[in-house]
Amino acid sequence: MRLALLGFSHETNTFATPPTGYDQWAASGILRGEEIVRRHATAHTTVAGYLEAGRELEPDVEVVPLMYASTEPSGTITGDAYQRLTAELLQLLDSKGPWDGVLLAQHGAAVADGTPDADGDFARRAREVVGDGVPIGMSLDMHANVSHQMVDATTVMVVFRTNPHVDPRPRARECAELIVRTVRGEIRPVQALETPPLVINIVKQFTGEPPMKDVMDDCAAAMARTGMLTASAIEGYPYADVAEMGMSFLAVHDGDPAAAREAARWMAQRAWERRTAFVGDTPSSEEALRQAMAAPGGPVVVMDVGDNIGGGSPADSTILLETARRLGVRSYLQTLFDPHAVEACVASGVGSTVSLEVGANTDDRHGRPVTVTGRVRLISDGLFEEHRPTHGGQRFFNAGITAVLEADDGVTLVLTSRRVGNTSIEQMYSLGIRPEQKQVVVAKGVVSPRPAYEPIAAQIILANTPGVTTADLSTFEYHHRRRPLYPFESDASYDPAAG
Repeated sequence: MRLALLGFSHETNTFATPPTGYDQWAASGILRGEEIVRRHATAHTTVAGYLEAGRELEPDVEVVPLMYASTEPSGTITGDAYQRLTAELLQLLDSKGPWDGVLLAQHGAAVADGTPDADGDFARRAREVVGDGVPIGMSLDMHANVSHQMVDATTVMVVFRTNPHVDPRPRARECAELIVRTVRGEIRPVQALETPPLVINIVKQFTGEPPMKDVMDDCAAAMARTGMLTASAIEGYPYADVAEMGMSFLAVHDGDPAAAREAARWMAQRAWERRTAFVGDTPSSEEALRQAMAAPGGPVVVMDVGDNIGGGSPADSTILLETARRLGVRSYLQTLFDPHAVEACVASGVGSTVSLEVGANTDDRHGRPVTVTGRVRLISDGLFEEHRPTHGGQRFFNAGITAVLEADDGVTLVLTSRRVGNTSIEQMYSLGIRPEQKQVVVAKGVVSPRPAYEPIAAQIILANTPGVTTADLSTFEYHHRRRPLYPFESDASYDPAAG
């Protein structure tokens, strides 16, 4: 049994600038063949789960890695980049066949110029290549904006069940096993998708506590029903201005479309009844930092919601830094993406004292440059490897040339020349920094930094900073989303029977 492994993964923030061109994909790494194995075999990613299935289901099953491309969340994918990537992917799928099954490693929230449902479009084109008789599985991120086109083009879709995402590998393994069972004729999957008019705020998406914990408990109950193969409660990605934006619920049953449809609608109805709990209620940057300063012990990890790197933000917001200096926080740690500041530190040299402006190089939505005077303590190549659990399962990281700047007022800045999320505490340890010794540690994210920083945090506080990932969704101008959609339209209604 030969299963093709291929895909591209991107979480597209349509409010972010600049667009995501082919050069960004190439710089992040377009992997082909054995390159995929070398990068992912020992990681905990979706691709790793597919590869694991190929190893452990041998000798009956061979998973053939063709091509996989991924890059960090950012602006809309250019039409040229999308066409170049998908043309090569589909050419490989066509030329390396025939296949018994296909495993697509997608995110689910990709948006390309001219192709708003990029994941669905790619799945449809993959289906055209292999034909209707070949099962296709697709594993997705919880932040997918799931479309009916995705469902129609695939045989089975499996979605992460944790946020932070610490289960990409087992979910992909689950998807692969269902495809293998389908090829063998053991099961006949039928999928049902329900999309209530509901958006869950990014600050309410942690699956470790209500309201999302309750939603995931319902998902588990749906999966326990007789004949159910898998079920998914998908949070959606609110920073993509597309028609599918919002929560969705997927049920996959062994042969009974009505049972799948009823399970999906039941999960959706239960979430709709909790809709008021999904609205954001996060303190401002000043309120969050005052709470952190008043805490009896540290470190207090403050999540920079508006500069959520994992959501497509520029990683250079100075909102919290400027507020912390104004309030007099004197034991403070954060990262900033600022290649020019890194160059200045490198030119000045380790041990030297520099005075320079840092941050806010993208636009004024993320603050303004802050003048900092301090000592250049370290210059690093920015490469680090994480063996602990991480959001998304990534193992190898590259922040580019990195400078550690110890400011005169007790502020420690980690200046990077590449955007990299604060999802690995090894980012700090590899630089000789012990975040446990700081009073305030800023992590640019909402949920994704939790696996890294929750083990050392005395407290975690979210800060609703401005930016392209702010929790205040009223600041965005949507042109393509569904209407009505709660909470944008408070009078939105949902009737499962009308679907």
